[in-house]
Amino acid sequence: MPSNDLTSKKEVAALLSKAGIHPSKRLGQNFLVNGAVLDTIIGEVSSAHPRVIVEIGAGLGTVTCKLARIANRVIAVELDRRLVGILRQTVGQEGNVEIRQQDFLSFSLVEELAGDKAFVVGNIPYRITAPILKHLVQQREHISSALLLTQNEVATKIAHSPGKDGTSLGVLVQAYADVKLLRSVPRGSFFPVPEVDSTLWAISFLDSPRFMTNAEDFFAIVRAVYGVRRKMIRGALRDLFPNENIEELLRSVDIDPTLRGEVLGFAQLDAIARSLTDFGQDRL
Repeated sequence: MPSNDLTSKKEVAALLSKAGIHPSKRLGQNFLVNGAVLDTIIGEVSSAHPRVIVEIGAGLGTVTCKLARIANRVIAVELDRRLVGILRQTVGQEGNVEIRQQDFLSFSLVEELAGDKAFVVGNIPYRITAPILKHLVQQREHISSALLLTQNEVATKIAHSPGKDGTSLGVLVQAYADVKLLRSVPRGSFFPVPEVDSTLWAISFLDSPRFMTNAEDFFAIVRAVYGVRRKMIRGALRDLFPNENIEELLRSVDIDPTLRGEVLGFAQLDAIARSLTDFGQDRL
C-alpha cells in the first residue's frame, strides 16, 4: 500500500497531478478527504458484516482500501481508466479486491454474485444519481443494503417521499426500501470542492414492496401525481381515467378528489392503482 494519506487534500492533489489527471466535472469527480466521514462509512459497513461489497466509483481507493479489511470480496467499479491506474497502485495488491473498469449502469449483480447479496457503497455524482438509484432498485434481490453519498437535496427529498417535499424517484426508492439519513457532509469534505453539500444515507431493501397492485399501474399513478405538483388529484389523473369516472373512483377509496396528489401515502396510492388495474380489466 502506498504511503499516500488519501484523506489529505494536499496529497490527493499531488497524486492526481503526478498522474496528469484533472478531475472531471462531467463525471462528478470530487474525492472524499474527510477522515471523520470515512470513519462513519466504514463503521456503518462493518456493522452489517457483509461478505461481498460493491463500490460504485472507487476513485483513488480512499474507501476501497478500508473496505478490503471488512469483506471477503470487494468489487471496485470505476469508469475512468486514468483512475483505474491509480487504483491498481493503492489497492491492487489486496487479494480480495477486484478492480473493474466499467460503467456501473452496465454492471450486473445477477451475473457477478453466486447466491450472495452485496452491500453497495458509493459516492454518487448528481448527474447520474437517478439512473443509479433505479439500477439499484432493479437489482434489489441481489443487494442487502446500500450506503450512498449524494447531493443533500436528493437525499432529503427521497427521505420525505411520498409527501409534499418528495419526488417520484423518492417514492420508487421508498416503495422497496427503508431509507435513513445518517449525517450531513459539507462541501469542504471533498477535493475539488463541489458547489453543494452532501448527505450520507442508507438504503435497506425490504422483502416485499409497500404496495400490492402491479408495479406498472402503481408507478403510473406516482408519475401522474408528481408530474403535476400542487394540482388536485382529480386533475392529475385525467390522462389515466375518463373525467366522468375520476371523482367517483376516488371517493370509492375514501380519497378527497380535491387533495393535492403529493400528500397521498402508500396505502392511498396503492388503492388508486388497484382501481386503475380494475378499470383496465373492465375495458378488455
